[in-house]
Amino acid sequence: MNTINTSQSSGIKWGPFTLRIPFIHIKFRAPEFLQGLVISGATAFAAAPLAMKLGLNFEEAVALSMVAGTFISAGPLLFGEPMAPGWVTPAVPIVMGALAAAGYYGVPTEGSNICVDGVCRYNPEAFQFMAAMCFEFTALILILGLTGWGKLLIERIPNGLKAGIILGAALAAFYQVFYEDFDAYLSQPISMTVAIVLCVITTFSNPFKKIAARNKFFEIIGSLGLLPGFVIAGLFAYFLGEVSFNIEWGFKIPAVVSLIEKTSPFYLGLPTFQMYVDALPLVIIGYMLLFGDLVTATEVLKDAQKHRDDEKLPIDLNRSHLSVGIRNLLASLINPFFPTQGALWTGVHVVVAEQWKKGHKHMPSIFDGIGSYYLMGIPFLYFTLPFVTLMQPLMVMALTLTLILTGFACAYVAMAIPKKNSEMATALLIAFFITFYSAWVGLLIGLLLAIFVDGFEEEAA
Repeated sequence: MNTINTSQSSGIKWGPFTLRIPFIHIKFRAPEFLQGLVISGATAFAAAPLAMKLGLNFEEAVALSMVAGTFISAGPLLFGEPMAPGWVTPAVPIVMGALAAAGYYGVPTEGSNICVDGVCRYNPEAFQFMAAMCFEFTALILILGLTGWGKLLIERIPNGLKAGIILGAALAAFYQVFYEDFDAYLSQPISMTVAIVLCVITTFSNPFKKIAARNKFFEIIGSLGLLPGFVIAGLFAYFLGEVSFNIEWGFKIPAVVSLIEKTSPFYLGLPTFQMYVDALPLVIIGYMLLFGDLVTATEVLKDAQKHRDDEKLPIDLNRSHLSVGIRNLLASLINPFFPTQGALWTGVHVVVAEQWKKGHKHMPSIFDGIGSYYLMGIPFLYFTLPFVTLMQPLMVMALTLTLILTGFACAYVAMAIPKKNSEMATALLIAFFITFYSAWVGLLIGLLLAIFVDGFEEEAA
């Protein structure tokens, strides 16, 4: 390894990657750090309710969130990616639906017809299945990324099939919130409704965007993503008695050892062949969604680069594939939890890029902004009991908001893809079968419809 100092900002080169050490190669920026502190605080435990539905207790779910967050932060810090990384969020409801169909997710505990305190029955096969998804996802990312076949594959997929998969993610998200987990919604009905309404308005409302374009206050509110709606809804929940807080003080080490013992393939054993077969369509869908995120991130960076000559952004899709693949592999050995290791957190990515556009004096390097937003990769929030216990009653709301906003975003994208009536009908059928049957059924029916209804030749034209 050798130290480099170029227009791409300083760092330590290793292979195709660049290590940037916080406070040495990445300068601390208070505005992004404070935004990251509150927004990460609002979303840090969105994965916790999912983990608890798979049988982990709250302490293990906190550890799971920490492991996922730490590996996500490695994208810009360890691998030198100029992108704000996140989950492959649209794949989450599809994966949870597949786990539920297999009898792994949301199963009541022994001797009860409910999940006690949000914790459902633990089945080690659930995490073996997750490991199969992670291993296959890693292999697919590395093969398609390094060969360049990924771009070719995405370009050749017919519009109807592409739209159907994305629409399936939207439908699965709404199905998860308003049917499968509707009891959780009813436990906080007013605050949940307030959260959804406010976050949908600040994120998707065209009238709100027009107001924000003319008013600095509303522009700032819109740039904070789900945070304003989440905070207001949290206050509603508290004052209406829908949640109660039991704040504890001090510090506590997350239950990483227990998490590894209950989820790692080193303890549970490798997945079965059938698990790999069942995981394949989910992995293919996950890759298609990931590739879309990579394209989005790249376009945002290319647009931002037009405004800055002093720092050349190191955009490299092959390196991005390697980064995501390695992060997935390493995370899966400790705690396989597909699909938390993705390429893009769109809202954060856009906010940082917009600030970087303003010039060197405002933000010397894009890595200063990304590193600060990700709290310099230091997972101190998960050790801090006041924060953990404050978030515990609100984590279901955080997950609900994540799924609802994902559903809206996917629906926006999916509805814009079809160019013909037959593609619209194809997309709707694929989404239906992915959500209510299985990913395999949805993909197979989608291929048949693409061949016999849409037609590949017309698609290519």
